Amino acid sequence: MTDYQPNIVHQGGQTLIGGLSRVFHCNHYNAHLQMVVQMTKGIPNHEPERLLVDAATPLIQHLQQGGYSQDDLIQEFALCGFGVLQQYDDNTWYTPHSHYGETTYSHGKPAKSCFFNSGYIQALINQQVEEFECQMLGAEQDKYVTTGQPLQVSHYLTLDQPLQTDVPARFDFDGCQHLNTRVDEAEILAAVQGLPLYGRMEEGETGLIDAFGVVLTNHFSDYYNRISYETYFAMRQAGLPEEDSKEMFIQSGHICAFNTFGGIMSSPEWHAVIEPMCDSREDWFHGMIAVINALGWGLFRVEKIDIEKELIIRVYNSYEGIGFRRIYPATDEKNISFLGMGGVLGLAHLLWKVDIREKPTLNHEFYVTQFNNPEKRYNVVQTHAIAANDEYDRFVVYK
Repeated sequence: MTDYQPNIVHQGGQTLIGGLSRVFHCNHYNAHLQMVVQMTKGIPNHEPERLLVDAATPLIQHLQQGGYSQDDLIQEFALCGFGVLQQYDDNTWYTPHSHYGETTYSHGKPAKSCFFNSGYIQALINQQVEEFECQMLGAEQDKYVTTGQPLQVSHYLTLDQPLQTDVPARFDFDGCQHLNTRVDEAEILAAVQGLPLYGRMEEGETGLIDAFGVVLTNHFSDYYNRISYETYFAMRQAGLPEEDSKEMFIQSGHICAFNTFGGIMSSPEWHAVIEPMCDSREDWFHGMIAVINALGWGLFRVEKIDIEKELIIRVYNSYEGIGFRRIYPATDEKNISFLGMGGVLGLAHLLWKVDIREKPTLNHEFYVTQFNNPEKRYNVVQTHAIAANDEYDRFVVYK
């Protein structure tokens, strides 16, 4: 193995590894987003499973062009929580441990799930790859074989969208001077960034990141954006209603908030470090916003908390907004940062719909009967979007 030394930079609320934006997301978000993409099978001129594979390949090629060796990429696969990647021969690769093979899932009939891994391997060998065996179907490990076909993937990172460097400090903008809290965001950021949220591939290790009751990946934000927006555009082109198309992606973010945010706010680390700073639900909200700002999603700023009327969040350098502009021209649509909409709505539900402070059991039954129950549900709208050339994303949660 080479002496792999990842170049990790925290800038403007984003985390860059090898120059590419990475974001922490849980196995539940990865599973549901992948299922949304797969549900569009049958739309003309749209191959969702090919998209799930091929969207990964240009990102790995980008790292190769930046000087990454094959050993570097194998080690980074584990570091970012994707599992342990091993080569058997010129045509065959395995993942004895795999985030997508072991910790994601599908509703209904089990199916192969390691599309991202296949796209990763494609770049390593410069040939098209397909998953041959999958742990989701009972195999001991995931197996990938070359098809012998040359690669034909789209290098979709075509536009330059620099990060904003003059982001306002906490509460340092019009409309939020009324917000007071003793939650120390700097202390929380330091604590979260000091956690061992990375995978290992040494003997006996799995290359997975098991934390906060979920299994995390430090994923490529460009991958999420590519599979989400290409699928959304295909849905709209096929005539699916705009609101229904967007809701499928927003719901994935809502599920992510329930599992990831809920898991964080139920963790020993939360109760030891953050809860002592909190006197109210509003403080818990501020505490979770501080944690989010360590996850690579952008810089979240609370503009307003009046839960009987509205709750407003700005996000500077949101990975969805910045990522959209790295791939596509500016859009006229505002409700376009689907994860952000679902995540902010889910955080409001965790605190003001079900009250996470009472330590409920966060399982599927509770999600269906309480958290996602239409009764007392809040709504969310996006009023500003980086994808539409606004300075920030802005989300308004209201009853």
